[in-house]
Amino acid sequence: MIEYKTIRELCSIVVDCPHSTPKWTEDGKIVVRNNNIKNGRINLTAPSFTDDEHFRQRIKRAKPQSGDLIITREAPIGEVGMIPANIECCLGQRMVLLRVDQSICDNFYLLYSLQSPYVKNQISWSEGTGTTVSNLRIPHLENIKIPYIPLELQKRVSSVLRVIEEKIFNNSKINENLAA
Repeated sequence: MIEYKTIRELCSIVVDCPHSTPKWTEDGKIVVRNNNIKNGRINLTAPSFTDDEHFRQRIKRAKPQSGDLIITREAPIGEVGMIPANIECCLGQRMVLLRVDQSICDNFYLLYSLQSPYVKNQISWSEGTGTTVSNLRIPHLENIKIPYIPLELQKRVSSVLRVIEEKIFNNSKINENLAA
């Protein structure tokens, strides 16, 4: 029989972003925005910035760390990415920070699970919940069920998926270079 755990059970932190727009600056602290997150990655080749004061306001609830996951709540709903190493950042609007409880869950396993059709279907239950756009509400997000396997098996599964993902990513880069 398949065992499931909720995101709330797998994460030590589930924190909604501030519900305000940061002050935009030409440089300073990085603000991860919805358009930076796609296909399981956070792309910061064209980052947005805020000043130190607004950065501190945006990290009051939790300061994002390397390996934390960010999931978008709307526009688009359910995109997820992992914060890369050596990046100091805060969340823009309409996103949630997930910090995996490393004693029971591998952060890459949760990243890949959140991109699976099974979980995407659960996220889609939020379609039509907002007044103008669909919105993934925190209580719904916390109760999304993730197929649960022992931690060592999670690490083995995610290790294989990471190798495949890197190969796909590198092949895509090669194709872009060849096309250019």
